Amino acid sequence: MTKELFVNGELTRNRKETHGKSKQNKTVPDFTSRMEKREYYQTIHYFDIRNVLDVKGFLQDIRSNWNTYVSQVNQWIQTSPVKKMVVTGIFTVVLSFFASTSNAAFIQEYTYQVKSGEKIGNIAAAHGITAQEILEANGLTSINGKKILLPKVHNRTVTATTLNVRSHPTTGSSIIGTYKQGDVVKVSFVENGWAGILIKGRVCFVSADYLTTQVETTKPAIAQAKPMYVTATSLRVREAASTSSAVLGTLKVNEIVSVKSSINGWAQIHFKGKVAYVSATYLTTNRPATTKPSTSVYVIKPGDTFTKISKDLTISVSAIQQLNPTADSTKLKIGQEIKIPAKTATATATNQIKVAARIGRVDPEGTFQFITSNGITYAAKASGSLLNELFEHQGEKVILTLEGKRGQQMTLRSLQ
Repeated sequence: MTKELFVNGELTRNRKETHGKSKQNKTVPDFTSRMEKREYYQTIHYFDIRNVLDVKGFLQDIRSNWNTYVSQVNQWIQTSPVKKMVVTGIFTVVLSFFASTSNAAFIQEYTYQVKSGEKIGNIAAAHGITAQEILEANGLTSINGKKILLPKVHNRTVTATTLNVRSHPTTGSSIIGTYKQGDVVKVSFVENGWAGILIKGRVCFVSADYLTTQVETTKPAIAQAKPMYVTATSLRVREAASTSSAVLGTLKVNEIVSVKSSINGWAQIHFKGKVAYVSATYLTTNRPATTKPSTSVYVIKPGDTFTKISKDLTISVSAIQQLNPTADSTKLKIGQEIKIPAKTATATATNQIKVAARIGRVDPEGTFQFITSNGITYAAKASGSLLNELFEHQGEKVILTLEGKRGQQMTLRSLQ
């Protein structure tokens, strides 16, 4: 080739003009009129691929200028902002498959962005080729983080009890192997009832009649994300798999993460929409033991509602409702037992007192006074039926059960 194939990502010349050492020029006669010229060209089948492309010559030209051609194609792939379907014939050459000019069939190719941590062996196996052929076809020594060309194949399943694999698309060709029912083959193309399949980089043929219908284009198998749990109190999330990389945030103990892959003691996860890494040492597949919150029994007293109980015991109404889903907060009965968090019950026990005292002045708004045996007067609150009982026993000695937090006015819970 005396001229580059690609300039700014486009073919510079028509393939028929540029390639094909074996093509033969056809003499065009002199025309005496426009009608004669039009009738002549109408006899030519322009859409016959044999009149447009000398496939064998084209591929031979590519092979003879292999390094330059692959370098130009790889450069186009790396700079292309959009992943496009391309049919370059690179894998047709690499896999040593030459279609005849009367039966031209390129191995279709597509571009694939290699993900971090993907192994070239897995990608190659998913496409029926070898790792070396991927490197050769893309002119690379490493695929990490690169866009690469891959042969487009489809997974199809064998339906026959035994299916012969042949060297050429004809029943007269040699049998080079067999597949059993249920085996999966990598189909590159189907033509004239024969499926061209890839087996470790070799193009072979099987009868398409004994394969299931075409399914989705084969892509490298993606490892299933594995849920894991954080064991550290605070686990740093880093931008890269290194202790010197930037910290993106932290995870707390027992938080769940989806681990994509693990390498050299680092687990790859997604954090706030980005690929990130954490130390695999502080992750486990064991689900944290879920412990039910301990509870205690609370006996409903006159005037109690969930709201009042929550204020008196400094717990949330939702916590009471969650522990008592069948209890109607508007129809609580005196003496009814409900559940409350045990830590609240403990705090209540320490702030609950019983005292013998004489009832002093009682305010209709709910505040009352009581005088203990040492002559000291205290004030407390009462409501509902307890307030009525205070009026009835005013001036008398009784035993009061009071509850309250340090520094706050106490509340009457019972009177004896």
